[in-house]
Amino acid sequence: MLCPEVWNFPPPKVITSYKKRVNLETVTKTVELNSFYKSAIITCPDELHTPQHIADILLEDSDYYKITNCSLDEFLEPIFIQNFVKAGKLYCLTSDTNCIVHNCAAITPNGILILHILEPIYQTLGLEGSKCPHKYYQVKIDLINLKNHEKTRKALRKLHTFNFYISWEPDTENICPSSIAKYFCDRNLKVSCHRLETQRVTPDIQAIPTLVDTEIEEMVEWVGMLAHEADLCPTEGYVSLYSEPECSSPLQSSRISLLIIKGFLTPNILSNVCKSLSDYSLSRDLENYWSSISIQSMENSLWQWNTSSPNMFQAQNCSCNIFFSKDGCTLYSIGQLKYS
Repeated sequence: MLCPEVWNFPPPKVITSYKKRVNLETVTKTVELNSFYKSAIITCPDELHTPQHIADILLEDSDYYKITNCSLDEFLEPIFIQNFVKAGKLYCLTSDTNCIVHNCAAITPNGILILHILEPIYQTLGLEGSKCPHKYYQVKIDLINLKNHEKTRKALRKLHTFNFYISWEPDTENICPSSIAKYFCDRNLKVSCHRLETQRVTPDIQAIPTLVDTEIEEMVEWVGMLAHEADLCPTEGYVSLYSEPECSSPLQSSRISLLIIKGFLTPNILSNVCKSLSDYSLSRDLENYWSSISIQSMENSLWQWNTSSPNMFQAQNCSCNIFFSKDGCTLYSIGQLKYS
């Protein structure tokens, strides 16, 4: 027999942000505030399948790569900086690491190599950095304006090798993004190609709530339940306390499609999806029509909660949920620090 005092525990403390009727520029700035995302859920009511032109943005030229046992000084090579850092947007993040107990590294699209180093190891490097919580130091190396090249190279060689996820978006269309994979292969590093994983969900529902008279938290939770193909009408309270949103003006449709994407997602791709979803929602004549995208962060990555907070490696779990309608865009972000 289950005891209510045991299973009905309070939820963890979370950070939330809610903005209504914002423009697409604000949405883009929010998405591009961070560089590393692991999944997205695109929801389109009154559709049996996600419109192909929206899906194509995610599925065309979106391969990413994993580099195994790579030394950080590889990123200091002049030819690498000239051909990739200065000639496109580079997204690079250590994989298979936990930033609570491991050293980590990342390269952001502005050409900054950021290190997250345990204090005892940092003291041996001779690099300038800033102290972070939990006995870590953060070191920033500007690859575009690199100074003290040899000193920096010697310091980075003291660190162990890392596995990296990497994606490159060249500035010119006549250059293939896979050029970066060939570069590392030519340097005798193990490189594997990965495609974004996709899952299409077409749930059987009776009604679709709208943004008009439904709490935003309930809308986000409802989309999440659909994505997980969960039971929307549980009969046993010990298993689930969930109940569907009460809406007095639901959409006049019982069709809905969800496209779930998982992998190494860049903010540029997601911003293009947001633009396409916004245009699509404006084109629909159905009253109170909306579409949405829910974006999930990489959990052990550089993360910045807002423009006034520091950008640093954090063990966190954050989702940004964006709804598009004729009344503008609605932003609801919710996140939790795993270790504080």
